[in-house]
Amino acid sequence: MAGDLRPQDTSNVLVRRLNATIRGTLHQFANGGQDAACWTTQNGKINDIMGITELLDGTGDHTSSTALLANALLHKVTVLETKNDFPLGLGVHLSCVPNRECTRTGASYAFSCLPETTNTTPTVVFQNEVSTGESAAWRLQYPEFNMNNLETHGVLNVQGENFVFVSKTHPVIDLLRLNKDLLNANIDDAPLIDDQWFKVTKQVMTTCCQQLKTKVLSKVGTCDLNHLSLQLSRLDGIHWIDMSQNDEVFSKIAHLNTPVLKTAAMSAEDVEHRTLERQHQFTEAADAVLKQPFAFHCRLQIEFELMPTAV
Repeated sequence: MAGDLRPQDTSNVLVRRLNATIRGTLHQFANGGQDAACWTTQNGKINDIMGITELLDGTGDHTSSTALLANALLHKVTVLETKNDFPLGLGVHLSCVPNRECTRTGASYAFSCLPETTNTTPTVVFQNEVSTGESAAWRLQYPEFNMNNLETHGVLNVQGENFVFVSKTHPVIDLLRLNKDLLNANIDDAPLIDDQWFKVTKQVMTTCCQQLKTKVLSKVGTCDLNHLSLQLSRLDGIHWIDMSQNDEVFSKIAHLNTPVLKTAAMSAEDVEHRTLERQHQFTEAADAVLKQPFAFHCRLQIEFELMPTAV
């Protein structure tokens, strides 16, 4: 299927509320790899979850629905409420939201949650300035291009060569055109192959795409919602099962780590025996905390706009 896809709803703006729950133990998260503490959609239900099936009244095929979500313009993301049962602070990454909350180590997150807390006060973690000049101009001129497809959409890769063929409608071509004096080269002097493609070196293509992503696309707010996900991590990048003096996990069992005080009635053997016994109790308690199941609950509201796109 090819052509311009426009949903039947002329406003194209959808508001969806999502309920995400992540359950597990610190031990499971430590040994489960990158996706262990992750929430994502399942069973190919993303079109139902994000309202695309209802919007298209069941007429859209998988390809068209995927293309619409791949080029969504994010307006606003609000955390409606959270409940963190974990005995430690959590940093939360959202695949569609930039990380703008930081800790002293430079670690950054979409938002964070304090240990063992419930928060029912809605918090806006992202709001796109959709009316800004650069954002509006990009959406008007290049509605099909976003941060995710800039280097692939309208680009033909040539295996084993140091160049690619780039569509004449690609924003990189306009960038090269605008900078012809700086580059001392005019892209319009280059041959146009099949009245469609310009030949551009991979190095130039990569540099131009990086500039567009940094200077323009970072302000536009288009994103791919097909792979929407929420990822948990311990604050400051600390490993899930690390335990150090005075951290939240250690505080749960700190009372078992105090030294045995010798009394007049105690022999050296008694002190040694009680010390070993306390060490054993501490180890068992630490293992119990690491293997105790906890849960994180989060309700999100996502407001986004569907842009015209081609597939």
